Amino acid sequence: MNEKAFPAFESFITDLRTLWDEGQSEAPDHWEKVRSRLGDLIKDETLQQASINWPGKRGEELILYHDPDHGFFVGGLVRPREHQARAHDHAHTWTAYGVLYGREKTTLYKRTDDGSVTGKATLELLAEYEAPQGHVDLVPPWQIHAESNFGDRSVAITVRTEKPGGYAQNMFFPELGTTDMSHKGLKLIPFPLAA
Repeated sequence: MNEKAFPAFESFITDLRTLWDEGQSEAPDHWEKVRSRLGDLIKDETLQQASINWPGKRGEELILYHDPDHGFFVGGLVRPREHQARAHDHAHTWTAYGVLYGREKTTLYKRTDDGSVTGKATLELLAEYEAPQGHVDLVPPWQIHAESNFGDRSVAITVRTEKPGGYAQNMFFPELGTTDMSHKGLKLIPFPLAA
């Protein structure tokens, strides 16, 4: 175990590996279990306090853990003051997104065009809601969404089907009615919390 290791995080990874051993990683029920376990993890006060000093800036995600057997990825997103993410999806992958520190807002969209014109997209606002510390969202494949914080710094932990960067994601520009389908995700920064 390295100097950054946390018992709650170590237990969390053990639980995730057990879930992935069951072989249902694309099923919604699997992800509800991930949501529950992530919800427990982000209540850990030691981890909350430590995250105050985690490095990070816009456009980056910390690599907290990448499983060598199952390929799932656990990341840390440090949102600077007044951060607003652009509307995007995570392509074919699932993501559980838990707010460890601070307060955020989640915005969900629905695509209303048929996608037949390259580079064009129209979105409809589906929902917008607060995501306070301790809140966990599930983002299924192709769900268009955006996160922002309420002025101050926030930190979230993500659990993803696979490590980002190896597949293209869709970025959306609702004010222009356009989309870019070649985005590879955030810059990944090693910051392991598990041995």
